[in-house]
Amino acid sequence: MKKTILLIVFSLILSVCNAQEWFTSFDVAKRLAIVQNKMLLVVWEESLNGSIPLIIKSDNGSTLIIDLAQDTRLDALIREYFVPVKLPESNYEDFIAAAEGRGFNYINKLTDNSIKIMDVNGNILNIDASTEVMTDFSELIDKYALNTAFFNMELRNYSNDKTYLSSYLLAEKYIEFAIYAKKELRSELIDLGNIYLEEAEKLLSKSKIDNVEAILQKIELLRIEESLILNRVGKANRQLNRIEPNEIDPINQRMYGFLKYTIYRLQKD
Repeated sequence: MKKTILLIVFSLILSVCNAQEWFTSFDVAKRLAIVQNKMLLVVWEESLNGSIPLIIKSDNGSTLIIDLAQDTRLDALIREYFVPVKLPESNYEDFIAAAEGRGFNYINKLTDNSIKIMDVNGNILNIDASTEVMTDFSELIDKYALNTAFFNMELRNYSNDKTYLSSYLLAEKYIEFAIYAKKELRSELIDLGNIYLEEAEKLLSKSKIDNVEAILQKIELLRIEESLILNRVGKANRQLNRIEPNEIDPINQRMYGFLKYTIYRLQKD
């Protein structure tokens, strides 16, 4: 795929492309991303007054640097894989408020001038991406140009009605998607899923349903599944052993049994 991307990039650079406008309305971009099953490629509008260098490498070792802030030749290719958004500074306070409690790395990524890959709800996927070196454009596409059809229904349900259930189901879907994703992307997908999982816990604490404890236990089990996806079998085993078998709620018996069986298999027990 990488070689194909590079060929496309160089053909675009050698030809005359029509620049395509970036969205400045996040809501409009979000609706398009849901329809097209794409992630959002986002920069702060003010950052385009500076420099956003992208490096493009060929198989023979040569490189080309394009400044996204000044050069529009890559716009068409970006539109093919992402929905591009220039966030106005007027959105800053809303995004900062939504990110409260997510830690230094998340806030640093949100507020800097680098490219942010977001889902349709404005949550960042590429938190771990370095901001100190130039972005490799082909790697950006290869790693983050996801087809979100796998969890499109959950994205729609969450967008239409943000409840503990829609948050939990979207988190669960992101975590399940991580199983099939490239190894180097799994932890980032799980981190993104955990944003919704933590939100589900908060919304659950305010709900009036009868089986709150059972749902909280289901969330705990899902976090053990995360450890297994990341190949942290020992950690998953320790987490599961903290739960007494007789404390497992009937609605969670199947998931508990699956986790126990999987751990035994991975440990060749």
